[in-house]
Amino acid sequence: MLRISKMKLKYMKFKTSLMLLIATLFTVNTFAQTAQTKPTRLAKVDGIAAVIGDQIVLESDVDRDFLMSKQQGIKTEDKCDFLNDMMLDKMLVDRARQDTLIKVTQDEVTRQLNSQVDGWIAQAGSEKQILDFFGFRTMAELKNETRYLVEDNIYAREKRTMVVKGADATPEEVRLFFEKHQGELPDVKDELSLSHIVLYPEVSEENQQKIIDQLKEIKKEIEEGASFATKAILYSEDPGSSNNGGEYKKVSRGKMVKEFDAVAFNLQEGEISDPFKTDFGYHIVKLEKRKGQELDLRHILISLKPTEEEIKAATNKLDSIRVLINDNKMTFKDAALKFSNDKYTKFNSGNLTNPNSGEDRFEKMALPLTMFTAISGLNQGDLSNVFEDDFENKKALRLLKVDKFYPAHKINYEDDYYRIQKFAVQDKERTMLLDWVKRQVGDAFIKIGDAYKNCDFPIDWEKKQIK
Repeated sequence: MLRISKMKLKYMKFKTSLMLLIATLFTVNTFAQTAQTKPTRLAKVDGIAAVIGDQIVLESDVDRDFLMSKQQGIKTEDKCDFLNDMMLDKMLVDRARQDTLIKVTQDEVTRQLNSQVDGWIAQAGSEKQILDFFGFRTMAELKNETRYLVEDNIYAREKRTMVVKGADATPEEVRLFFEKHQGELPDVKDELSLSHIVLYPEVSEENQQKIIDQLKEIKKEIEEGASFATKAILYSEDPGSSNNGGEYKKVSRGKMVKEFDAVAFNLQEGEISDPFKTDFGYHIVKLEKRKGQELDLRHILISLKPTEEEIKAATNKLDSIRVLINDNKMTFKDAALKFSNDKYTKFNSGNLTNPNSGEDRFEKMALPLTMFTAISGLNQGDLSNVFEDDFENKKALRLLKVDKFYPAHKINYEDDYYRIQKFAVQDKERTMLLDWVKRQVGDAFIKIGDAYKNCDFPIDWEKKQIK
């Protein structure tokens, strides 16, 4: 009988719930349905299906994916294929964490974490629904738990990229793939490409000074004997560390944003910095220990919170920009370049990329609720009204443009060549990944749960005999 600690099991239970939510948030109406049926779907959480190195797959993970495939109308025979795919992912995570060439920064984890949580909130309709679903009191608690899953996903992605590097499909290979798998490929649903302009409300110097003064007072109290860890728990708004007393261990250069690095690496052990600003807000940092090129530290973050007046001013500004575009006095491209606060899209005409596919198309019904509502009733080329949204974990004002509509249709070679090419490349990547895993199993600790001993896996995981 395989066993894990109570703490690890708690995390795995949460992870199961989280992944269920991710898997079921396909349309703007799905969350309410999910919440209503949650107890039934999450009933089985304590069995272990497999262990790969330090990574664990719960039986409930397998049950979840099996259930979701059925709900999507995918024909399923048994659960063995689902477990095999999960073990592939776990092998990637296990090997990635041992690979010195793979560096995952906490800044990167935070950005992806914030983006994902913002998307869930948008689809669910409110923070409260998300918190109620998972049983957390605050978003900070939710993000603190979610952070480890996001980090695992980044490690797996980076390792997978290394393993399948160079995979490609020639036009002839794409054609042959389509002829062989045409009946298995999914229909294309209503899609659209979008551009946006983002404005963050300008927080006044007066309001920023209040945060600086607050952090100075906290620093003074710590220097007079108060616990930094306690103050971080009470005041820090960093979802990755607040519940842990603001602690980060083994921080190397490049793991945090450059402004943070510049301050932290110039501190002496025991020294507390003055308040300083990053894109996330204002911080104070205490260097606890220096170990060569790595730091153990604690920090407190207080984010910038615009007032209603500041939000209104940003709304009015973006409304004015919208009028200029509609009156043909400025192109959307030029407006995005000149005004947008989204540094990742402003130099690309504001064009949005779907983080799930890497393409510029979004399935209409899978858009976050705020975006779906904003573009409802619009035609190709139209601009949305200005709307409030949480973007990159900040209060923001957004303006959307519908660049192009792609109506639902049966997938075909002429209209969907690049989509089919992607499927063909993914098929080749899977073959490369399977070959790589077969070379790894001899060096890894692998244990299959009793319920899956009789599975006919494409990889003989435990016996380590390549088929």
